Amino acid sequence: MISKKNSLQMLEAGGIGLAGAMLFIVLHGPLPWMLGPLTSIMGWHLVTKRRLYWPVAFRQLALIVIGYMLGSSFSRRTVEEITEHFPYIIGITVLTILFSFLIGMMFVKSTNLSLGDALFGSIPGGLSQVAALSEETEEIDTGMIVILQTVRVVTVIMVIPFLTINVIHHNSASAGVSAASGIELTASRPFVLVTFIILALAGAWLAKKIKMPAAILTGPLVTVAVLSVFWQSAPVLPSPVIIVSQFLLGIHLGLYIKPEMITVMKKVGVLSIITSLLLVTFSFVLAFLLTKITSIDLPTAFLSTAPGGLAEMGVTATIVHADLSMISGYQLFRLFFIIFVALPVLQWWIRRRGIQNRKSQNQI
Repeated sequence: MISKKNSLQMLEAGGIGLAGAMLFIVLHGPLPWMLGPLTSIMGWHLVTKRRLYWPVAFRQLALIVIGYMLGSSFSRRTVEEITEHFPYIIGITVLTILFSFLIGMMFVKSTNLSLGDALFGSIPGGLSQVAALSEETEEIDTGMIVILQTVRVVTVIMVIPFLTINVIHHNSASAGVSAASGIELTASRPFVLVTFIILALAGAWLAKKIKMPAAILTGPLVTVAVLSVFWQSAPVLPSPVIIVSQFLLGIHLGLYIKPEMITVMKKVGVLSIITSLLLVTFSFVLAFLLTKITSIDLPTAFLSTAPGGLAEMGVTATIVHADLSMISGYQLFRLFFIIFVALPVLQWWIRRRGIQNRKSQNQI
């Protein structure tokens, strides 16, 4: 049960988020229903320092909807195309991780951050997953990791949709494969739609049980994708549902930046923004090269190589009619590879390095 205080804070957050969305619509800003609330909430939060409340259930609902939307873009043909791209998916993932480590080294040389903090703070692996692993590593300052990852996430989420919609998409020769690969006849197939929704919810529940990364998003995505490939195309969700999910997610993302982070952000914030922009630039270079060696268009390539997050890139893809399934393939592989391979290896190396340093100090 939500308390009266939380209810008022939630209404305040909703009102500010709605004002931000309206302002972005008037100004013709990109992704107004997500970036509008994100920007207005972040600004209000930092300027007034008022506490706002936004239920976790709202974020989960938004991610389930976006997961469904991404999964509905899959078909047997798109799976075949992703399989053909697999060598490129692996190569781009490895190059992105190596470049993020290079950025981490820049942090070490330019600040007094430890190597572990710099590397964990730079890798594009999902804020919650990276923070969880950092908590298990004695040598890592989890608070610093949250700040570095938050700045990276917010910078990427605000920059990439703007570039994709206003620059890259307008200059592309083609809009790529339609993002809405599912069947539009939602009203004529209510039973199929209800079945897909129930199974998507079950997929989210199962994904949480088996501890899949970003389970609330990836569970419905994988479930709907499998059903679309092996059963029938998923009905497309009504536009108002997609808009509401963007709004709910935008407010949640806006609350990432908290007033108490300001002191630390003065020390590392500017450098973190610069390195995030470098990572975006590197992603664009990879995307440009990808268009030269494959048949995909630049908006699809850029959203595929972009350093996350999957939900935000997917929403952007629907605006520019990029190939949602291809983007999901690239982004999902990188997410899983970083969480199941790169981060555990990095954690092991930092722990081993810490043990060796302590042994050396004891011998002195």
